[in-house]
Amino acid sequence: MTDSKETGLKAKASDAASKTRESAETNPLAVLAGGIAVGMLAGLFIPRSEREKELVDPLGKRLAAGATAAAAAARDTGKQELNAVAPDRSDAKAKAGDILTVVLKAALDAGKSGAGIEKKA
Repeated sequence: MTDSKETGLKAKASDAASKTRESAETNPLAVLAGGIAVGMLAGLFIPRSEREKELVDPLGKRLAAGATAAAAAARDTGKQELNAVAPDRSDAKAKAGDILTVVLKAALDAGKSGAGIEKKA
């Protein structure tokens, strides 16, 4: 390789390193996300050892049990809150019946007054 080619390659490498450094400084979250993605990909392709299985499996089971319990507690709390806010079914039926009675009475009164029949009180 000639000196001019070698100098050109070194300059390109230096420029690339500078651009990478500037990008990392201006957007560190992108670098973090890229690092996490590379780590996850590496973890997918590297087989787990028996020792790792011994250490990690109980932790995974505890985390799964905790997440399941938290989800159940959230569901139950949500149901309780919804039941506290929503009207009771029997109350709702009674109110619907009252509303229907008022609407029917108003319709009958409107029909009678439209036909010229006055209601005697």
